[in-house]
Amino acid sequence: MLKKARARSAYVRAKWIVHGHIMIWFIPLKTTVKNLFRTYQLGMKIGDFNNSMYPLVLSSSYALFEGENLALLSQSFNGNLKMMMKYNIACAKFAVIDKDMIDTLRGEDTNPFSIFEGLYANDEDLINHAQEENNMNLLEYIYLRRFILSFWKGDYENAETCAKVALSFPSAKWPKLLSMYFSFFRGLIAFQRYRETQSEEQLRNGIESICKFEVWVNLSPANFENKLTLLNAEQQASLPNIKQAKVLYKASIESARDNGRVHEQGLAYEMMGKFLLSVSNESTQAMECLEKARTCYNQWGALGKAEILCRQYGLAADDSKLRDDSLKRDRSS
Repeated sequence: MLKKARARSAYVRAKWIVHGHIMIWFIPLKTTVKNLFRTYQLGMKIGDFNNSMYPLVLSSSYALFEGENLALLSQSFNGNLKMMMKYNIACAKFAVIDKDMIDTLRGEDTNPFSIFEGLYANDEDLINHAQEENNMNLLEYIYLRRFILSFWKGDYENAETCAKVALSFPSAKWPKLLSMYFSFFRGLIAFQRYRETQSEEQLRNGIESICKFEVWVNLSPANFENKLTLLNAEQQASLPNIKQAKVLYKASIESARDNGRVHEQGLAYEMMGKFLLSVSNESTQAMECLEKARTCYNQWGALGKAEILCRQYGLAADDSKLRDDSLKRDRSS
């Protein structure tokens, strides 16, 4: 009986490692999320509660990156955190960072750290704890989440500061889903900063990200195509090659939409709108793009992100019907 239990636990562990760290490069992320959740269910069924929490935290985290509706995801995180506190507190320390980011994107504060009952009040407390325990994986995770959140807020300076810290950890060299999103967002920031500063280092950083995605897109077009296209659009915008940049922005928007990533559809609209604001006689189309970006962010459930966009660009009061009609026209064109 003991041998059978150990064999089953090893099987569950092997499955979440394969799905969570290998297959993410080869199959659509939506499929990986489902496979990880099934692995969690299998582990719970055979009574391997501790190991079951690893595929659960990964499936929840990957669902966030895949663009699952944040309101629904927030609800599932609430239940998942309670379960992790019961069976595997180490997983809860990672999941609470994701829940905190979801809250910020949604423009709310549910105080997810309260699950620790005063032990850790915020991510600074977790950083101090991780430093004491020499937990490099948790430290990298926190700083990568800070980087990503700063990106979504449009605070590129703070994002670059967090990126430098995240890259200082040995675990930063390991291939993982966060590596892909880190390269994606870092590349977008680099091209934006290049247009502001003409820094050759920023241009090199942007091109480096493109080179990585040119390799990855051959492994899984569904996961990487819209991101590579958006990076290429930003490079063309930086030359500047206005005509080609517009073609690539639109292609990225369509690719994100076709793959069900409304958040990255919104991001492509936002990047296109920001670029067109710098081009003579393109302000009307620029504002249309930014309005469509807000629609996508609202559909994602990122009301906080949508509000940031409104403040940054002075968008008019929210009118969901007008924006939904605008997106429908895009789909039919």
